[in-house]
Amino acid sequence: MRGDTAQTLRFASGMVLFGFTLLHLVNHALGLVSLDTMLVVQHWRVLVQRSIPGMALLGGALGVHIALGLAKIARRTTWRMEPTEAVLTGLGLLIPFLLLPHIVDTHGAASMLGVSDSYLYVLSRVWPGQALTQTALVAMVWVHGCAGLRSWLRVDPRYQRYEPLLLVAAVVMPLAALTGFMVAGREVVALGAVTGGLDQVKALTGWPDEAGELRLGQWRNVTRAGAALALTGLAGAIAWFVWRAQSGPRITVTYVGGPVITTPIGPTLLEISRQHGIAHAAICGGRSRCSTCRVRIDAGATKLPPPDVSEQATLASIDAPSNVRLACQVRPRANITVARLLRGVTATGAALDAADAEQGGVERVLVLMFLDVRNFTHHMEQKLPYDVVYLLNEFFAATGRAITTNGGVIDKFLGDGLLAVFGRADGPEAGCRQALQAARAIDLALDHFNARLADELVEPMRVGIGIHAGPLLLGRIGWGVAVDMTVIGHTVNAASRLEALTKQKNCQLIISRDVADFAGWTEARGSGESIEVRGVAKPIEIIAVRRGRDLPPQILGPGWSG
Repeated sequence: MRGDTAQTLRFASGMVLFGFTLLHLVNHALGLVSLDTMLVVQHWRVLVQRSIPGMALLGGALGVHIALGLAKIARRTTWRMEPTEAVLTGLGLLIPFLLLPHIVDTHGAASMLGVSDSYLYVLSRVWPGQALTQTALVAMVWVHGCAGLRSWLRVDPRYQRYEPLLLVAAVVMPLAALTGFMVAGREVVALGAVTGGLDQVKALTGWPDEAGELRLGQWRNVTRAGAALALTGLAGAIAWFVWRAQSGPRITVTYVGGPVITTPIGPTLLEISRQHGIAHAAICGGRSRCSTCRVRIDAGATKLPPPDVSEQATLASIDAPSNVRLACQVRPRANITVARLLRGVTATGAALDAADAEQGGVERVLVLMFLDVRNFTHHMEQKLPYDVVYLLNEFFAATGRAITTNGGVIDKFLGDGLLAVFGRADGPEAGCRQALQAARAIDLALDHFNARLADELVEPMRVGIGIHAGPLLLGRIGWGVAVDMTVIGHTVNAASRLEALTKQKNCQLIISRDVADFAGWTEARGSGESIEVRGVAKPIEIIAVRRGRDLPPQILGPGWSG
């Protein structure tokens, strides 16, 4: 819920309109049951929506959403944007041309002419002649609403768990509504085709006479003209802002590592990057809800306006130092030198190669496995250095094959342990299943390792494994020749803590509840224990597994046979 007052109001009003749209589509979908069912549900829906509180809420939300949306667009200094933001903006400009005439034909007819604008009336008017127009309106409003919800939710790692399910719902809902609309429309047409049927429908609904139809047509034209006038005013406002910026003083923005550009005063630093085709990450669309656009201010920080409440909240959530700001909120008014802390896609919209994009640093939800050998110093007793190295290399060969075969990547070796990453290519759900597959494979590989090297070992080699999933910074870190891809974040600390806890719990594997949920292990029942991890806001619920082979096959992915 981070954001300034305008963003919060725009989001809240959008949620009200989305709720209205959802109820509307559910009512449409009931046409698959019967026209009578549609009419019954519509009666109760309209009773609430057209009450004084309902009208105030809905009308206020519509007015606020349109006004704030136009104000935001008017201040744009570049039309280069990410696809989701482009969809939101484009549909937001087109929807009024279809929506306002529809409101006139329904609510306007009811309030001005006393028409009963039930489904019986509306379907008789629009089916089949205006079916395509209504279908386009439904599609545009629904896509606009879903795109807005996605731009809000995508910064929450929990959203990624349910994104496939939400996508299915987002597709099924309008299809069901349009199918119900079609079925009910045909039923109404069939009623009107009966001798005297249409006259009866007109009598029941208070169908407008010729003068009433003329008035409705005039009001439809007024709404269209109003929408066109608003767009004309919007174009004028954009032109004025652009002219004022171009004719005013200019400043120099120096990006560490290049380039150096000259730009007018007024745009945000993120807009400046996009205007000049400079790669700059920005997941939330410039709403200060995420930290991906953050920059380090190397020069000129004292001449920047202080961060507002929403920017302060976002920066505080990542413990950012005082010289780090959000590019989507900073409007430089003097020369400035900045370093982009995360790499993004180019402002032209051309996608960077995924591997290349990760080089400069990206935020991802990934799955980590920490593995450590138990009592390794005991194995080293009375061993020559060569023997110790030999045993470790044989051990890492066995565990490494189990990890890489199941889609993991070894991030680093840590003496007698290692850190592996899963889900970089396939996402956290698949990554969690792959990590659990690897844990099972490691357990089985240890049997072979211990049997083959029994004469070399003081006792069978045992391991502890911790697996956790969460947001991480992934990028190339280091200096000189010692530069490599690695991960940073509280999720690393949490996975390490789970591995260390296996000693206390006398088990081979401990996973977090997040991992179980991602993998679909709904039957998992932990000890009810949650642990505190330094740097992690909430306690982590843990699930202890005696050995990797004890994991149930059904959570290890489709086609797993063990």
